[in-house]
Amino acid sequence: MILAGLLVGLGVVQLASGPLAQTSRFSLELLVVLVLQLVGPMLVALFGLALLLPRWMDRAQHERSKLSMLAIAAAGITGALLQLLFFTAAICGGALGTPRFDVAAELNELLGGVLLFDIARACLRGGVFLALLCGWSQWRTHRALDRGRNGGLVVSDQLAEGFIVLLAMKLTWITLIDPLHISATPL
Repeated sequence: MILAGLLVGLGVVQLASGPLAQTSRFSLELLVVLVLQLVGPMLVALFGLALLLPRWMDRAQHERSKLSMLAIAAAGITGALLQLLFFTAAICGGALGTPRFDVAAELNELLGGVLLFDIARACLRGGVFLALLCGWSQWRTHRALDRGRNGGLVVSDQLAEGFIVLLAMKLTWITLIDPLHISATPL
């Protein structure tokens, strides 16, 4: 997760300040918006799904009759902490990629403008996404094993379906729970 955050931060800042010719301040602000509101919680949940799915399936195989609420709660906490780790790594990667020499002062000013509420909301979203994916994968594993399906096929199917479920959760979140606010500028 740290490497992914560093690469996302470095890539966004390099792209925005290089070919797009934006200021380093704008590129860092763009990075914060991307990581906290648009792609951060989805990437965290997707990486979490890919890494934790075998463990969730193993637990579902041992507890054939029910969903493990302990695993779902642990996935929620893990998702929130991974989102915080991803955000921190992305900001560090972005700071390393900025063309300015006074990176520390710019980074301090940028972080002064980031609200703790926004960070908490992104961590909550990452935790909810990963917890829902955990519950969903356990449910799908129970159904697949009851039908006698091969475990390898179940993992493959769940990774693809998990991505679709994740996109649906993101769409639901930005539509119903926390809608995006876009203001029109007068011409």
